[in-house]
Amino acid sequence: MRQPIKPGVLEVYVGPMKSGKTREVINRVDKIEYLAAHNHVFFKPEIDTRSENIESRFGKLSVTCELIDEEQPEEILAAHRDASVVVIDEAQFFADSIRSVVKRLLADQCNVVVAGLDLDFRGEPFGAMPSLLSLADEVTKLTAICDYTGCEHPGTRTQRLIDGEPAPYDAPTIQVEERDTPESYEVRCKEHHVVPRASP
Repeated sequence: MRQPIKPGVLEVYVGPMKSGKTREVINRVDKIEYLAAHNHVFFKPEIDTRSENIESRFGKLSVTCELIDEEQPEEILAAHRDASVVVIDEAQFFADSIRSVVKRLLADQCNVVVAGLDLDFRGEPFGAMPSLLSLADEVTKLTAICDYTGCEHPGTRTQRLIDGEPAPYDAPTIQVEERDTPESYEVRCKEHHVVPRASP
């Protein structure tokens, strides 16, 4: 049985979009709300403009959070206010120095919970996530359901679409989904994940 708090431990939740990563970390922290000796704080990068809060795509769960410049993850160290549990959502968007930030928090006996996409739209390791996974004491890898018409296989990839067509390999790695743009994202299984102009 998972202990409520394990100081100095890093838990990482990864998977494609719609796999429930954010819901999992919110539920994880919700279990320690009753522990008076522990407090927590949520962080996410400013580039995630979908909401000011951290919200699960499904399930309507929402928590307040601190917004951090994704190029300056060191701001987390000054902003965590001696919380015993630090949650970092959408960690794939942070600069590589997020690894050093997490290591410092762990050394200070914080329980760190991280969520993010392990793979980018190309199906390749995303940002600093491989580095964080290598530090993790516990990893939970989640899957979704493939959005391809007629397919209900487990979805492990995030497909970027531009005007309904798969984005090419040389498209920018980071492009935040917004309203009224030609870009959108879907979950895909390996079979239906397509990246034009990718090397064999």
